[in-house]
Amino acid sequence: MNNTLIKTFSIFLITALTLLTFCNTKKADKPQKVLDHEIEIKLIKRKIVTYKDIEPITDSLVRPIDYLNVISLKGLSVKEKKQRFVDLILPAILIAKEEYRERLNWVNSLESKDSLSAREIKLLGDLMKKYQAKSIPDLKSRLTTHPVSIVLAQASIESGWGTSRFFTKANNVFGVWSFDPNDPRIPSLSTRWGKHMYLYKYSSLSQSVDDYFKLLATRRPFEQFRKMRLKTDDPYELVNYLKDYSEKGEEYVQLLKSQIRHNNFTRYDHYVIDPGYFIK
Repeated sequence: MNNTLIKTFSIFLITALTLLTFCNTKKADKPQKVLDHEIEIKLIKRKIVTYKDIEPITDSLVRPIDYLNVISLKGLSVKEKKQRFVDLILPAILIAKEEYRERLNWVNSLESKDSLSAREIKLLGDLMKKYQAKSIPDLKSRLTTHPVSIVLAQASIESGWGTSRFFTKANNVFGVWSFDPNDPRIPSLSTRWGKHMYLYKYSSLSQSVDDYFKLLATRRPFEQFRKMRLKTDDPYELVNYLKDYSEKGEEYVQLLKSQIRHNNFTRYDHYVIDPGYFIK
């Protein structure tokens, strides 16, 4: 797609999205597929009763098991608790990353075209709106994901290695808050400023991870993080730009680095969904 067309289309989208934002203040829908021709992953939906229902990951090609519920891992030894947590969360991370990669590949494919069909324009507009992008390059930066090691580090910290209440009761891996009473959600046990807070309740672990990626793709405090992950995939460099994810600030950054290092999370950075589960 030539530069003039990209520039013209970007201006059109910015204007349209501005009007949509002004006219519709309803909260955006929770994670769902935008492209109707995305590569489908033959997901294995699974409910668990005990930790023995969690399938061990023994290979870098991972089966796409999307767990529909979780259980507390408190009763296990530290070593087994950590490994079971990774076995539980890693497939969801890889499922979400694959779906983001497919969306990014589709946007990249438009650049070789001289013109876009009405269907392509609508699909692109839907993506721009969903990820609050101001231009096509901006959209591409928002659809770019980061190393698995960072996601695992944040997941383990935010959920207390799978022991937190919002993890076990709501499939909420990252402690994402809900501010909309129409959301499926659970109340927090603590209060802030004398009021109960709420945490979003997800129907599966992959939905929780998808929403986490969307949070980092759309929130202003992570703009520099999005820019840096286009330049490097070094997790120890990238986490420097996640201090705003937690009230702990710089202490949180150091905690992430320690979590990645001590648990050797970088070994999972080359793991992918087993391609035998793709439906084209």
